Amino acid sequence: MATLKDVARAAGVSAMTVSNVLNGTGRVSPEVRARVAHVAKDIGYAGPDPAAASLRTGRTGTLGVVLPLPLDAAFADPSVTGLLRGVAQEFQSRDTGMTLLALPPAHGPLDRTAPAALLPVREGPLAALERAVVDAVLLYSVEADHPGLDVLVSRGIPVLAVDSPDERTGRERFGRSWAGFVTVEDREGASRAAGHLLELGHTEALIVVDRLGPQPRLGPVSWVQALATTSAILHERLTGYRSAWLAAGFTEESLTIVEAGDTTAEAGREAATPYLTADRPPTAVLAIGDLLALGVCGAVRDAGLRVPEDVSVVGFDDIPYASVADPALTTVQQPLVDKGLAAARRLLDHVAAGEAGEGTADPVQLPTSLVVRASTAAPTARGKGTGTTTGATGATGATGATGAW
Repeated sequence: MATLKDVARAAGVSAMTVSNVLNGTGRVSPEVRARVAHVAKDIGYAGPDPAAASLRTGRTGTLGVVLPLPLDAAFADPSVTGLLRGVAQEFQSRDTGMTLLALPPAHGPLDRTAPAALLPVREGPLAALERAVVDAVLLYSVEADHPGLDVLVSRGIPVLAVDSPDERTGRERFGRSWAGFVTVEDREGASRAAGHLLELGHTEALIVVDRLGPQPRLGPVSWVQALATTSAILHERLTGYRSAWLAAGFTEESLTIVEAGDTTAEAGREAATPYLTADRPPTAVLAIGDLLALGVCGAVRDAGLRVPEDVSVVGFDDIPYASVADPALTTVQQPLVDKGLAAARRLLDHVAAGEAGEGTADPVQLPTSLVVRASTAAPTARGKGTGTTTGATGATGATGATGAW
């Protein structure tokens, strides 16, 4: 196998000159650069060993992207792939590699009382995160109390968060390693979605969320439980729904929350079914994500009802399928690709700045907008509620599924 010294000998230059040519450093004439490059190609020298180079420079040229769900599930979620597309575009434009890392769910093997929690990190479920050879990490929608954050704190590499954990939590947990926070107007977008239903005449609604914390309840939850979520993104959206409803003069009891446990359409379908098959189903549903919303639409049809004639459905994200669904989904549009671009750019700039860039960047918040399509309409006389019922909240029992709308 050809070595750097072989190239130097064949080109009649020093090993340092060859190194400068291959790394694009130093003052070397164009003629010498061309000769060295030609010789290296002729004798089959591929360049310096990347691992050895990383030891010398302290940089790998690769950044990690940490996702809160298995990779196969991530690639099935258009809101995740949209973000990753933006991240990949920015990384590629700046010759940076990307390593995807999936965090095991905190409610599974990372339960601190489970046997796996007693294993050393290098042998436990967080081994991949601890061993990843990356210069920095981009966290996407990771719960603020996830044990994986402890691993990153101990590593001391730069960390940037998208959506969750939020800016305050990030600065407190990571200190000098905090590279910034990128999100969208989740609260404002959710408020617009709820306001749209209110303008149509709806006075009560079902809210379908994915997972509020490490131990999903898979059923009705109270507002106290919901707003105690460790997910910044869920807290913002729930606060937006609630504030719009209260501003319209209704009580929070007219908004029922059900936890689906996942972001999939199937989870949304299963979570909404008990409410849609009740004697008095809700006239409107606010889903925390589009896949959940599409599942709710399926549950409406399964119950022999129609969207939007009997039940209006609003999503969040505006994934590609939302506009071609039947009916087309009313939703809150967030700039998924732009969010990924902004996050990747901020993290790369932080890494390039080194210690000079520590903790100096302000959070980035991108706009959202309401996209009204065919899945929402005024409530019919049959399903119109009073907006004052309390039984539908279902905070602790099965009353939430009885449909006291």
